[in-house]
Amino acid sequence: MQSMGRGLLVGALLVLTPTHALADQKGAPPVAPKPVETTAAQDFDKGVKAMQGKDYVVAEAAFAKAILKDPRYVPAVKFNLGKIDEERGDFAAAEQQYHAALEADPDNIPAALNLGHVYRLEDKPQKAVEVYQKILEKHPYDAQLLNNLAVSYRLAKDYPKALETVHRLLARAPKNADAYKNLVLIYYDMGNYRMAEFISGNAKKLDDKDPGIYNNLGLVYLKLDDRRAALYQFQKAIEKDPNYGPAHSNIGAMALSYRDYKTAEKSYAVALASNPNDWAWHLGSAWALEGQKKPKEAAMEFDKVLALRPDQPDAVFGLAVSYKTTKDLVKSKGMLEKYLALADAPKKADAQKLLEQVNHTLANPPPPPAQKPPEVQKSAQGAGAPSLEETLQKGQQASPGDQAPANPAPAAAAATVAKAPDAAQPPAKPEATKTPADPSAKPPSGKATPQ
Repeated sequence: MQSMGRGLLVGALLVLTPTHALADQKGAPPVAPKPVETTAAQDFDKGVKAMQGKDYVVAEAAFAKAILKDPRYVPAVKFNLGKIDEERGDFAAAEQQYHAALEADPDNIPAALNLGHVYRLEDKPQKAVEVYQKILEKHPYDAQLLNNLAVSYRLAKDYPKALETVHRLLARAPKNADAYKNLVLIYYDMGNYRMAEFISGNAKKLDDKDPGIYNNLGLVYLKLDDRRAALYQFQKAIEKDPNYGPAHSNIGAMALSYRDYKTAEKSYAVALASNPNDWAWHLGSAWALEGQKKPKEAAMEFDKVLALRPDQPDAVFGLAVSYKTTKDLVKSKGMLEKYLALADAPKKADAQKLLEQVNHTLANPPPPPAQKPPEVQKSAQGAGAPSLEETLQKGQQASPGDQAPANPAPAAAAATVAKAPDAAQPPAKPEATKTPADPSAKPPSGKATPQ
């Protein structure tokens, strides 16, 4: 936020106003006091406090006042408004705000970091690459920008450039733990799991408190078919940070593969508490609820997926199944027709059979069932079914095919709240959040559904 001026001294302007004023005439009513005017700095600080308290309406109003009084606050305000939109899950609006922040201050590294992050959330890694390349022209050695560029190249499957970018960073910062996390994920995506395992050891030596390192190593062990070792690494990640979403979600995915729906539901609930805008975690939670024969709760989770990814095939199909289970056949029919219209829907044959059943039932409605006393609903897992940990302790392997969608921890993170300009300090550097879930993580299409 260099453009906002280093010589700017922003302080509280005390405006003295009378608390009361009387008219000259005796007995006249008192004149109302003038409202106390606030400065741009005070409005901005009010917006930041409201934002941190998640009172976004108050924050937006305060920020709007700040930039009306002093346009030098535009870069910081636009950044914070983008962060608010991102928290709400409105990524298109967040894009606009971060773009506005960069237009007001082309050297705004936090805005560039977050704009690229939003593009990755929207599955647009190449756009993220363009954002980082542009700002790197002025800041060619910035570690966060280089790490984010490497992440974006990896998600775009340009592995040679991803490796080149990481090595460019390590040439100047050989002890950068995030760079080694990036290497692990690059080799993981390339299928070189032994190399990924080896590099994880180097990352641990540099930062053994980072839960993302253990989480990513757990993913490597899943690929090496050592599920007990994978579960241990996910649990180690949670020891480092009890609220670490990716590790909880990966345990949830493993639990789904063993039909341990209760553990899956609990794990996804903790993950979603850390990031309610991760559609893949809502999808896992939905299948965990569906597996426990809770179709209404599952439908709510499928709806959340579709609010974030309107045409996500597994969620469309799952919602159709949930509606069919709850006898809402008209809605089930609509979702099945939507599914069949999707170009990338992998289960069209199954969907067509379900649609035929639904149409037949709608055309030939059965007589209403006789009244029966309510029965206790049992979990689909069953009282005697072993949990994920019990199954692994016995050395048993799951057989659901390609279950356990990967939720790697990225080596780069988005920036947090922007600070006001201050004459005594340079603009604040972006503060990294705690290794958020990788936006590339998706359940395998058609394989994450419990059968």
